[in-house]
Amino acid sequence: MKHIILIGFKSVGKTVIGKRLAQMLGRTFLDLDVAVERKHGKGMSCRAIVASEGEEAFRTLESGALADILKTNESVILALGGGAVMSSVNQELLRAHTVVYISASPDALFERIMKGGRPAFFSTDLTDRKAFDKLYTEREPIYEKSAKFKVQNEKGVKDTVEKIIKILHHTS
Repeated sequence: MKHIILIGFKSVGKTVIGKRLAQMLGRTFLDLDVAVERKHGKGMSCRAIVASEGEEAFRTLESGALADILKTNESVILALGGGAVMSSVNQELLRAHTVVYISASPDALFERIMKGGRPAFFSTDLTDRKAFDKLYTEREPIYEKSAKFKVQNEKGVKDTVEKIIKILHHTS
């Protein structure tokens, strides 16, 4: 059985939606960032791994963790970090699975992200908003291309989960 993979920008709600979706469908929920931290094995957060070892090392760990999860026989709900689908290797790994792009308006995303402070992945030579806009412009077309379905997270978790379940039932 295929895995259900949730993709989208940071703070769009992939984790909370994924947990609820897993409950509703009776599946296990996994977060790729947590899997990366475990695979790294040094008790560091993803942000700390990027800061100490660089983004390339982090992305290598991320691709390895993704490949490991996708090999499992149990069909899971998996939330990916916002940048995971930017890798062509990861895009290829995802092709055989049901990929759902969870989206929200750029303004809503920017506001949610900035509540947690400036992310490590924002370009240091740009203002917060310009760094966000640059990343959004780069990532959004890749999310669109990688997903089988797109769902707006505009009315909350319950509504978004219901939309996803409806789509899954109509396509199975």
